Amino acid sequence: AILALAAVFVGHAEAQIVRREVTDGMYGQLAYGMATAVYQVPMMFLVAICGLVPLYAVAAWPWESLPTVWLVFGTFLVAFEMAAQLFSLDGKVLFGLLNFQNLWFTSFIFSGIFVTREDVIWPLRIFTYILPFGWGTRSFFWALFHDWGVDGSDGFSGTAPCDPGLPGCFSDAVRGSPDTGFFCPGLPAVECWGDVGPRILDSIGSVYRILTSENTLAADLGYLVAIAAAFKALYLLRLASLLRLRAVPRRPPAALPPLDGPQRQTLLTVNDVVAPPSPLLAAAGRGLCFAFSDCSFAIQVRPAGGGSCARKSETRYLLRDVSASVSSGEVLAVMGPSGAGKTTLLRMLALEKGPGARTGHVAFNGKPFT
Repeated sequence: AILALAAVFVGHAEAQIVRREVTDGMYGQLAYGMATAVYQVPMMFLVAICGLVPLYAVAAWPWESLPTVWLVFGTFLVAFEMAAQLFSLDGKVLFGLLNFQNLWFTSFIFSGIFVTREDVIWPLRIFTYILPFGWGTRSFFWALFHDWGVDGSDGFSGTAPCDPGLPGCFSDAVRGSPDTGFFCPGLPAVECWGDVGPRILDSIGSVYRILTSENTLAADLGYLVAIAAAFKALYLLRLASLLRLRAVPRRPPAALPPLDGPQRQTLLTVNDVVAPPSPLLAAAGRGLCFAFSDCSFAIQVRPAGGGSCARKSETRYLLRDVSASVSSGEVLAVMGPSGAGKTTLLRMLALEKGPGARTGHVAFNGKPFT
C-alpha cells in the first residue's frame, strides 16, 4: 500500500491536466471520477494478485485460500489508492507525498496490532474506524489461516495435546475449550502457536488482539469499501472546489514595459484586452466568430558564450504578428513543426498566465475576449 506514493506523484501531474480540461468543458468531473474508478479497481486487484502468487509459491501457503485473500488484499489496496488520489490534489506534490505517508503510518499505528481499539482514547479512537489498515489486516490473516487443518488435512506439525494444568501447556480456553491444551516439544514457548488455523489465530490473538478465529470477513470488506468510497467522494468534492477557484476571474496585472528596438510595441498581459483596431477583429459576420490579430510573444534571453552573465539580455520572439479568425461552421487548424509556437499561441488565446511579454488583440464576436 505504501507504493501508492507513486500514484500521488503521477496523480498530481494528471490533476493539472484534468482541471484545465474540465474547466474547458471537455468532460465533467463526475464522469472523470467514474472513469478513473473503472480502471483503478481492476488495476489494484491485478497488483494484488501479482504480489500474492509469488508469496504463496515461496511460503507454501495453501492455494485454496488465495481467492479470499486476493479479495481482501485487492479491496485493501483500492482504499489506499483512493486516498492517494485525494492527496494528489495538494498544491505541492511534496506535501501530497508527505500527507499520504502520514496517513499510512497513522493507519498502521491505529490498526489494533499494537493497541486495541478499546484502549485508544477519544477522539483518537476515530482513526481505528476510518482508516483501512486494521480492517484489512484482520480479514487477511483470517482468510489465510482459518481453515488450515480443520477439515482433517495436515496442519502444522510439531504440536501435541496436553493437560492445561501442566507447565508449558497452552490452554484452549480462548477457543471455548478450557479442558484441552497443546504444547510444542523441543520448541520454546514463544515459537509455539498451535497446529491448526483457528488455534493459531487465537493463540497469536492473545498477544495481537486484532487477530481472531471469528469470521468478520463481510464486515471488514464493508468497512474497506466504505472507506474507499469516502476517499473517492472527498476527492471529487475537493476537485470541484479547485475548479470553482480556477473559474473565478482575477484582476489583470499591470502592463509590462515596452520592448526595446525598432519594433517597439505596447505590451499587454493575457488579461489586458483592448478594442480591436483591425477589420479582421471587427468583422464578426453571421453566427459566432473568434478572432485574434497581431499576436506576438517575446522573451528575454542572455546570449551564449563566455561572460554571458555580464552581457545584456536580448529579446527573442517565439510568435510575431499572428492573426486569424474562425466562424461558426469552420475549422481552424494550427500547424507547424516542433518548437514553432503552437502551444504558446493556444495558451495566449486561453488567457493563461505565464512568463514572457504578450501583445495583440483577441475578440469574440467583435468584443474583447476576457
